[in-house]
Amino acid sequence: MDKLDPAKLYYIDGSPFARLCRILIDEWQLPVQEVEIPFPLSDDFFKINPMGQVPVLETIGEMIFPTAQIVEQLWAMTVEPTEPYLDPLADRQLLSTLIGMGDFMVTANQQVWAGLEPSGEDILGFNPGERHQERVYRCLDWMEARAQHWLTGDEPNVCDYALACFLFWSDSRRPIEWRNRTKLASIVDRLRDRPSFMATIPEPWSSLSK
Repeated sequence: MDKLDPAKLYYIDGSPFARLCRILIDEWQLPVQEVEIPFPLSDDFFKINPMGQVPVLETIGEMIFPTAQIVEQLWAMTVEPTEPYLDPLADRQLLSTLIGMGDFMVTANQQVWAGLEPSGEDILGFNPGERHQERVYRCLDWMEARAQHWLTGDEPNVCDYALACFLFWSDSRRPIEWRNRTKLASIVDRLRDRPSFMATIPEPWSSLSK
Protein backbone atom coordinates (compact mmCIF):
# COMPACT_ATOMS: atom_id res chain seq x y z
CA MET A 1 0.00 0.00 0.00
CA ASP A 2 1.40 3.39 -1.02
CA LYS A 3 2.26 5.76 1.81
CA LEU A 4 -0.29 8.26 0.51
CA ASP A 5 -3.07 5.71 0.43
CA PRO A 6 -5.57 5.82 3.30
CA ALA A 7 -5.93 2.91 5.64
CA LYS A 8 -8.56 0.40 4.53
CA LEU A 9 -11.10 -1.52 6.56
CA TYR A 10 -12.31 -4.72 4.92
CA TYR A 11 -15.80 -5.63 6.07
CA ILE A 12 -18.93 -7.68 5.36
CA ASP A 13 -22.20 -5.77 5.53
CA GLY A 14 -23.79 -8.03 8.14
CA SER A 15 -20.80 -8.40 10.49
CA PRO A 16 -21.43 -6.79 13.91
CA PHE A 17 -17.68 -6.80 14.57
CA ALA A 18 -17.03 -4.84 11.39
CA ARG A 19 -19.95 -2.53 12.15
CA LEU A 20 -18.35 -1.60 15.45
CA CYS A 21 -15.17 -0.57 13.63
CA ARG A 22 -17.11 1.34 10.98
CA ILE A 23 -18.99 3.22 13.70
CA LEU A 24 -15.72 4.16 15.40
CA ILE A 25 -14.32 5.39 12.08
CA ASP A 26 -17.38 7.61 11.72
CA GLU A 27 -17.46 8.76 15.35
CA TRP A 28 -13.75 9.53 15.47
CA GLN A 29 -13.68 10.98 11.93
CA LEU A 30 -10.79 8.81 10.80
CA PRO A 31 -9.29 8.75 7.28
CA VAL A 32 -10.06 5.08 6.67
CA GLN A 33 -11.51 3.75 3.43
CA GLU A 34 -14.20 1.12 3.96
CA VAL A 35 -14.04 -1.78 1.51
CA GLU A 36 -17.04 -4.11 1.43
CA ILE A 37 -16.34 -7.69 0.42
CA PRO A 38 -18.91 -10.38 -0.44
CA PHE A 39 -20.19 -13.11 1.85
CA PRO A 40 -19.24 -15.90 2.15
CA LEU A 41 -15.56 -15.03 2.21
CA SER A 42 -13.39 -16.60 -0.46
CA ASP A 43 -10.55 -18.95 0.37
CA ASP A 44 -8.14 -16.21 -0.72
CA PHE A 45 -9.16 -14.14 2.30
CA PHE A 46 -7.21 -16.56 4.51
CA LYS A 47 -4.09 -15.01 2.97
CA ILE A 48 -5.15 -11.71 4.54
CA ASN A 49 -6.42 -13.06 7.84
CA PRO A 50 -5.58 -16.67 8.74
CA MET A 51 -8.77 -16.82 10.83
CA GLY A 52 -10.86 -16.10 7.73
CA GLN A 53 -12.84 -13.35 9.45
CA VAL A 54 -13.66 -9.68 9.14
CA PRO A 55 -12.91 -6.97 9.93
CA VAL A 56 -9.33 -6.49 8.84
CA LEU A 57 -7.60 -3.11 8.91
CA GLU A 58 -4.92 -2.55 6.31
CA THR A 59 -2.36 0.07 7.23
CA ILE A 60 1.07 0.80 5.81
CA GLY A 61 2.87 -2.50 5.61
CA GLU A 62 0.54 -4.57 7.78
CA MET A 63 -2.86 -6.18 8.20
CA ILE A 64 -4.39 -5.73 11.66
CA PHE A 65 -6.85 -8.13 13.28
CA PRO A 66 -8.78 -9.30 15.29
CA THR A 67 -11.40 -6.74 16.30
CA ALA A 68 -9.90 -5.68 19.64
CA GLN A 69 -6.57 -4.88 18.00
CA ILE A 70 -8.31 -2.90 15.27
CA VAL A 71 -10.19 -0.86 17.85
CA GLU A 72 -6.93 -0.02 19.60
CA GLN A 73 -5.29 0.96 16.30
CA LEU A 74 -8.22 3.17 15.35
CA TRP A 75 -7.95 4.98 18.67
CA ALA A 76 -4.23 5.49 18.04
CA MET A 77 -5.15 7.17 14.75
CA THR A 78 -7.23 9.86 16.44
CA VAL A 79 -5.73 13.32 16.68
CA GLU A 80 -3.59 13.61 19.80
CA PRO A 81 -5.47 11.16 22.03
CA THR A 82 -5.24 12.48 25.56
CA GLU A 83 -6.24 9.33 27.43
CA PRO A 84 -6.60 5.58 26.89
CA TYR A 85 -9.65 4.63 24.89
CA LEU A 86 -10.61 2.28 27.71
CA ASP A 87 -9.84 1.96 31.39
CA PRO A 88 -6.82 -0.38 31.65
CA LEU A 89 -8.72 -3.11 33.51
CA ALA A 90 -12.49 -2.85 33.88
CA ASP A 91 -13.38 -1.55 30.42
CA ARG A 92 -10.92 -3.84 28.66
CA GLN A 93 -12.45 -6.82 30.44
CA LEU A 94 -15.88 -5.57 29.40
CA LEU A 95 -14.87 -5.17 25.77
CA SER A 96 -13.30 -8.65 25.74
CA THR A 97 -16.51 -10.06 27.22
CA LEU A 98 -18.63 -8.25 24.64
CA ILE A 99 -16.55 -9.51 21.74
CA GLY A 100 -16.64 -13.03 23.19
CA MET A 101 -20.41 -12.78 23.56
CA GLY A 102 -20.62 -11.72 19.93
CA ASP A 103 -18.60 -14.76 18.91
CA PHE A 104 -20.92 -17.05 20.89
CA MET A 105 -23.97 -15.41 19.34
CA VAL A 106 -22.74 -15.66 15.75
CA THR A 107 -21.45 -19.22 16.14
CA ALA A 108 -24.71 -20.46 17.66
CA ASN A 109 -26.74 -18.90 14.86
CA GLN A 110 -24.46 -20.17 12.11
CA GLN A 111 -24.91 -23.70 13.45
CA VAL A 112 -28.68 -23.29 13.03
CA TRP A 113 -28.44 -21.65 9.61
CA ALA A 114 -26.10 -24.37 8.36
CA GLY A 115 -28.64 -27.02 9.41
CA LEU A 116 -26.17 -28.70 11.75
CA GLU A 117 -27.72 -30.93 14.37
CA PRO A 118 -26.05 -33.21 16.92
CA SER A 119 -25.35 -36.69 15.58
CA GLY A 120 -23.88 -39.77 17.13
CA GLU A 121 -23.14 -40.30 20.79
CA ASP A 122 -23.01 -37.23 23.02
CA ILE A 123 -19.69 -37.50 24.87
CA LEU A 124 -19.61 -33.82 25.85
CA GLY A 125 -22.83 -33.81 27.83
CA PHE A 126 -24.20 -30.67 26.18
CA ASN A 127 -25.19 -29.24 22.80
CA PRO A 128 -22.50 -26.71 21.76
CA GLY A 129 -25.04 -24.45 20.06
CA GLU A 130 -27.26 -24.37 23.13
CA ARG A 131 -24.22 -23.78 25.32
CA HIS A 132 -23.24 -20.79 23.20
CA GLN A 133 -26.73 -19.37 23.61
CA GLU A 134 -26.51 -19.86 27.36
CA ARG A 135 -23.18 -18.03 27.37
CA VAL A 136 -24.80 -15.10 25.58
CA TYR A 137 -27.56 -14.80 28.20
CA ARG A 138 -25.12 -15.24 31.08
CA CYS A 139 -22.94 -12.48 29.65
CA LEU A 140 -25.97 -10.20 29.34
CA ASP A 141 -26.92 -10.91 32.95
CA TRP A 142 -23.37 -10.19 34.09
CA MET A 143 -23.33 -6.89 32.20
CA GLU A 144 -26.79 -5.87 33.41
CA ALA A 145 -25.61 -6.28 37.01
CA ARG A 146 -22.69 -3.95 36.31
CA ALA A 147 -24.34 -1.51 33.90
CA GLN A 148 -24.35 1.34 36.40
CA HIS A 149 -20.56 1.37 36.17
CA TRP A 150 -20.45 2.06 32.44
CA LEU A 151 -21.94 4.61 30.08
CA THR A 152 -21.40 6.97 32.96
CA GLY A 153 -20.31 9.94 30.86
CA ASP A 154 -22.23 12.24 28.56
CA GLU A 155 -20.80 10.48 25.50
CA PRO A 156 -20.76 6.72 24.79
CA ASN A 157 -17.54 4.76 24.73
CA VAL A 158 -16.31 1.75 22.80
CA CYS A 159 -18.12 -0.74 25.03
CA ASP A 160 -21.46 1.02 24.57
CA TYR A 161 -21.04 0.91 20.80
CA ALA A 162 -20.08 -2.77 20.91
CA LEU A 163 -23.09 -3.74 23.02
CA ALA A 164 -25.46 -2.00 20.63
CA CYS A 165 -23.83 -3.54 17.55
CA PHE A 166 -24.25 -7.10 18.83
CA LEU A 167 -27.81 -6.65 20.08
CA PHE A 168 -28.94 -4.88 16.92
CA TRP A 169 -27.33 -7.71 14.94
CA SER A 170 -29.40 -10.18 16.92
CA ASP A 171 -32.56 -8.19 16.19
CA SER A 172 -31.82 -8.20 12.45
CA ARG A 173 -30.81 -11.85 12.14
CA ARG A 174 -32.26 -14.15 14.82
CA PRO A 175 -33.63 -12.18 17.76
CA ILE A 176 -32.89 -13.10 21.34
CA GLU A 177 -34.56 -11.75 24.46
CA TRP A 178 -32.51 -8.87 25.81
CA ARG A 179 -34.91 -5.98 26.43
CA ASN A 180 -35.90 -7.32 29.83
CA ARG A 181 -32.43 -6.20 30.91
CA THR A 182 -33.55 -2.62 31.27
CA LYS A 183 -30.18 -1.02 31.98
CA LEU A 184 -28.66 -2.52 28.86
CA ALA A 185 -31.75 -1.60 26.84
CA SER A 186 -31.40 2.00 27.98
CA ILE A 187 -27.80 2.11 26.73
CA VAL A 188 -28.75 0.63 23.38
CA ASP A 189 -31.76 2.91 22.87
CA ARG A 190 -29.56 5.96 23.36
CA LEU A 191 -27.51 4.90 20.35
CA ARG A 192 -30.15 3.67 17.91
CA ASP A 193 -30.65 6.96 16.06
CA ARG A 194 -27.09 8.15 16.23
CA PRO A 195 -25.84 9.07 12.70
CA SER A 196 -23.03 6.51 12.80
CA PHE A 197 -25.54 3.75 13.54
CA MET A 198 -28.04 4.93 10.95
CA ALA A 199 -25.29 4.95 8.31
CA THR A 200 -24.24 1.35 9.02
CA ILE A 201 -27.57 -0.49 9.28
CA PRO A 202 -27.03 -3.87 7.58
CA GLU A 203 -29.18 -4.91 4.67
CA PRO A 204 -32.02 -7.34 5.56
CA TRP A 205 -31.13 -10.97 5.07
CA SER A 206 -34.47 -12.65 4.46
CA SER A 207 -32.98 -16.12 4.03
CA LEU A 208 -32.13 -16.15 7.74
CA SER A 209 -35.70 -15.95 8.95
CA LYS A 210 -35.85 -19.29 10.80
